[in-house]
Amino acid sequence: MLLALASLWCLLWLIPDNTAPAQSELDLSPALVPSIAIGTCLVLAVVMAVQAVYGGRKVEAGEDHLDEEFGAEATGASRHVILNLLIWSGTACASWFLIEHVGFEPAMTLFLVVAMLFVGARNPWTITLVSLATPVVLSQAAYQFFNTALPAFWR
Repeated sequence: MLLALASLWCLLWLIPDNTAPAQSELDLSPALVPSIAIGTCLVLAVVMAVQAVYGGRKVEAGEDHLDEEFGAEATGASRHVILNLLIWSGTACASWFLIEHVGFEPAMTLFLVVAMLFVGARNPWTITLVSLATPVVLSQAAYQFFNTALPAFWR
């Protein structure tokens, strides 16, 4: 449900208010691709909601559950899950703040180092290579393919 609400917010306010109109009659609107992507998310969110409400399968006596976390044994969110949610939310907020103030490449380098350490990567060469190369490649791809310079303090 939260995904559906976020999709509607993007489709009704965020995309229309933050994209420019098409430059000519034959030009595609800059809002086209984001609208298609968010529209797809909205459709999938509705399908997930309908499946959650009406798609539950009945388990016969003695039959194994598809996933023991669903059904009578469901425990809900544990302290571990909530801690992970808080850590990722804090990291996302910090990344957004850093992108605004120091730029995409340094912020994403730091974010990737933290994310790789969080998920268990311990090889320093892998962490260094991925965290330095990925933001530069993404920044260059955004510039070359979409003619968009990502935020940076040096530009």
